Amino acid sequence: MHGRPRAFKNKLKDPTAAAVYAKKVAAIKQGTTLVLECRRQHRYDEAALKASEKLLKVVPEIYTIWNYRREALQPILKAGGEAAQKAADNELALTQACLLENPKSYSTWHHRKWVVLQGLADLQKELKLVASALALDCRNFHAWNYRQFTVKLAGVSAESELNNTSSLIAEDFSNYSAWHYRTLLLPRLYNEDIKTVSFDDLVASTATNWPQQPQLQQQFTHQQPQLQLTPSSETCAAAGSNSSSNSAEPRTFTGTASQRRPIPLHVLDQEYDMVHQAFATDSADQSPWIYYRWLLGNSLAHLQQAQETAQQQQGKAQPEPQQGTQRLGLHQQQNAQQQPPLQDSPEIEEAKIVLGEVLAREISKFAEHLAVDPDAKWPLLMTARLKEAQVRLGLCEGLGLDPTALQAEVQGLYLRLCEIDPMRTGYYKDAAAGKAFVVVQALGTVYKFTE
Repeated sequence: MHGRPRAFKNKLKDPTAAAVYAKKVAAIKQGTTLVLECRRQHRYDEAALKASEKLLKVVPEIYTIWNYRREALQPILKAGGEAAQKAADNELALTQACLLENPKSYSTWHHRKWVVLQGLADLQKELKLVASALALDCRNFHAWNYRQFTVKLAGVSAESELNNTSSLIAEDFSNYSAWHYRTLLLPRLYNEDIKTVSFDDLVASTATNWPQQPQLQQQFTHQQPQLQLTPSSETCAAAGSNSSSNSAEPRTFTGTASQRRPIPLHVLDQEYDMVHQAFATDSADQSPWIYYRWLLGNSLAHLQQAQETAQQQQGKAQPEPQQGTQRLGLHQQQNAQQQPPLQDSPEIEEAKIVLGEVLAREISKFAEHLAVDPDAKWPLLMTARLKEAQVRLGLCEGLGLDPTALQAEVQGLYLRLCEIDPMRTGYYKDAAAGKAFVVVQALGTVYKFTE
């Protein structure tokens, strides 16, 4: 797992080690049978609990034994007092010993949570323990989940946790879990509950059509798809809407997440600077690239917010139907109630300018990286995607770029990637022909923070 071989399989090839292992298995079966019989008889005496404790230290994954201990300890903990505190301390010590044996034991982490929820644990000690576990293995998702559990109980601020992830990332840019944790903390700092948008959805609702390249299509036997400018029937059905409501309500994007408002631009700029430091250290490490895609999604969310604001304003400004309008045909009604295009909205134009500047800045930074390492796959791929976004989102005019020339440049980048990364030639060819844009859908996805 994660490139770390499990040595015990090789050890069992040795006859002596295999015999020892068989003896251990027999002892575990015997101990399990004993404890389960005690449970059947509702025996919760000290001798039975000692037997279960001894068994769990050897194999902590037998969740039924943990259930047995909870049944035995529940009345003691409920009664409170010194006996309850002693019992809780003993369980915390037991689970810690078991986690040393198996740091990724589901049953053990679950039991420790149960003990902590009894209100008799020192939460600061718990935070220190989980920090030690993550120091041993920064990818231990059990420990990360337990940290979030403990942080919530202890009332630790999101800002404090964000600073902690910064320290962890500074120690190891490859710490994917720390990068991911930031995607939960930043929305928490800057509120939740506004619909943000996936890259594919945003383009499908506002972009100019991706120009045709018949020569390239003939070369790879692909046909250029037209961008869908209205929600599909499947999207409408999934959103629980119908054709009559879609015309009056803001478009519901698929694959969106909830935030109250997009993360502020100056905060995103700081995050971009941080992730570029990781790229400079090792551009082949995928962890910061995944985080980078999330950052782009939050930059796109500002344009999405401007679109929704413009839609709401146009909805308020729309006049009520005149008496007798119901006699008009559907086509006449649509013409009578036709709204000005969203592209004319000053809010959208301003958001496009800001987004265009962000994308241009990022492309420039990748150009600096590629000047040093021209064959770096990830900077090349992201440059292609960002330039493709400039074309699809209609940002070229504001930047003084020729969309046709830029599209040809994008296709050249994808074809070059075919040479650098031949294992993914099929995707790059599809991308060059404009058919792989669905893959870029994840580029703008924003994660949802759940309380």
